[in-house]
Amino acid sequence: MREETSSTSVSRRGFLATAGATIAAATAGCAGIADGETEQPDAYTTPAAATYDGVVDSQWLSENLDDVALLDVRDETAFEEARIPGAHHFSNENMLRSHTEETGDGFEASPDAIAWLLENAGIAPDDDVVVYGAESNLWETYAIYTLNAIGHEGQVSLLDGGYEVWTSGDGETVSEPPETPVTSYEPEIDTDIVATREFVADHVDEDGATVPILDMRTPEEYHGIDERDGTERFGHVRGATNLNFPQSIDGEAGRLRTPEELETLWIDDAELSPDETTIVYCQTAVRASVGWFVLEELGWEDVRNYEGSWADWGTLANENGYYYTTGEGTGTVVDTFA
Repeated sequence: MREETSSTSVSRRGFLATAGATIAAATAGCAGIADGETEQPDAYTTPAAATYDGVVDSQWLSENLDDVALLDVRDETAFEEARIPGAHHFSNENMLRSHTEETGDGFEASPDAIAWLLENAGIAPDDDVVVYGAESNLWETYAIYTLNAIGHEGQVSLLDGGYEVWTSGDGETVSEPPETPVTSYEPEIDTDIVATREFVADHVDEDGATVPILDMRTPEEYHGIDERDGTERFGHVRGATNLNFPQSIDGEAGRLRTPEELETLWIDDAELSPDETTIVYCQTAVRASVGWFVLEELGWEDVRNYEGSWADWGTLANENGYYYTTGEGTGTVVDTFA
């Protein structure tokens, strides 16, 4: 039987955010605002931010803006038009192109390039960092995963709801570039969160997987129906379970699902346990970063993102020990919030 856990414990950050929201609500009532009305949007404080250390909301950020570095992963045009004060651009293209390189042993992380980007943003290894995009989605979690993968020592958090929530709550925005202090960044790959090709192969055999492996792509990709360019075979790592990444995100609100919903999805329905080594993958490790991030926040002791993902595994062969399965109806699909 798999052990279930509860994420009802609230971090100090979450407690402060919740307390602040309560005080703000009480103050609003004293000012004559009718019951049921609020001066802030619903996502100004969020359930995920009140529970997880790696998630903040607009209220927390407004109170701690001077104490964190900010990385904006929106497109360059949006960033140049307006941004949260102090934010630097963390380009999706540079992040994806520079973070890995293809070698004879598969895709490997290239930390020096990312470190160079952080140095140019004035970010030191021990700085606390908040990452935001337009809302909460895959590029935000990939940036968080990337910083953790190169051994960032400070806390790296997600602004739940992103820039849209910040501006709808009347958060300050600027267009002029921020001042950039001189920093030095010496990266070191954290092998505890990065799954290599061989790490995955060591946990897969002809009969399936010996640890939970989550395929974060669409069911069509998982079954080999949607054939993406660049690989020679289509399907999924043998023994992997499919859990399409958008299910962890409340698309209507543009933020993470509630802790209760995330527990239902990952622990109850996917039947996963925090004490098991778990591997996530997709096509290029970007979508899988959502799963990596959520499981980290749910308290997983060992969760790793397969850096090469299907772009790597799909070029390999069963006879060399890189087993896969293909065909509609194969495997297991978790579709709780599909």
